[in-house]
Amino acid sequence: MTRRRVRSSRAGRVDQALVPRRSSPPAAPRSAAGYLPPPAAPRGTAETGACLAGLRDLTRQHAPTARSRLTRLTTPLAGLFAATLRCPACLSASCGPEGICSPCAQLLSSAVARLAPASSETIWLGPHAGVLRRLVHALKYAGARRLAGFLAELLHSRMQGWGWQPQVVTHVPTSLARRRQRTYDQAQLLAAALAARLQVDHEALLVRRKVTAKLVGQGRAARAASLAGAFEVRRLHGQQVLLVDDVLTTGATLTAARLALTAAGASHVRAAVVARTAPPHEEGAELAAALALIEPKAQAPNFNSQSGHHGRGDP
Repeated sequence: MTRRRVRSSRAGRVDQALVPRRSSPPAAPRSAAGYLPPPAAPRGTAETGACLAGLRDLTRQHAPTARSRLTRLTTPLAGLFAATLRCPACLSASCGPEGICSPCAQLLSSAVARLAPASSETIWLGPHAGVLRRLVHALKYAGARRLAGFLAELLHSRMQGWGWQPQVVTHVPTSLARRRQRTYDQAQLLAAALAARLQVDHEALLVRRKVTAKLVGQGRAARAASLAGAFEVRRLHGQQVLLVDDVLTTGATLTAARLALTAAGASHVRAAVVARTAPPHEEGAELAAALALIEPKAQAPNFNSQSGHHGRGDP
């Protein structure tokens, strides 16, 4: 009689473990928060390239709409924010959309319109003191970029009796360090706004070749020596160029920029600045009297002294 062998349950479990089973995907690893996300597709695949191309097309298609919507949303907010700021001219009223209150804007526009026609190669609005100095400092140091449009409008009005039309507008560039600190170049903002009103192109023709030391406190000869060869220009072809800056101190910066533009092929270079620190010309006397109406209690500035005045070498 054949005896049946009874295998133990332990042996049966061993045999089952040895039997090959159908392969199945491994379980996803767990993390403290649960299952980890699946690995991303490797870069450079066809699928990834197609997705990126689709995103670029979608961005190009909807970017103008998004910008216009953002402008519509932020413009009222900018107006509300401007209403909380003080006018840099009178220091009492609230700012308008141009960065200056309406009475001060009307007074300045009227004063500039009453000036005698400019007769020199450089025009300015008035002395770098009082109201004009506060406007320049607000644009230059306080982030009041909207003032660039208003000041450019005054310069455009000043040019009406000049009898000269530029073919291109450029600006005296500030140093890279100051541009990074302020996040913008105030002379570039002025030049771009003035070019738009003149309906000509604004181009950044000048490039600083070397970093100049601070020019505050230096005389005319020292400034000229520091700025010699400071600018380089791409080739021009006989264009008439308008050079824009914020403040004129001794004229060394404008002279260096003019020489560079002329050497590059400009046929004629004239300059327009907001204010000057040198003793005022006869054309600035009427403006100085009109500006005194805004601050009648302020003492008349001493134009024979250069102390406290700032030019392109501002800290």
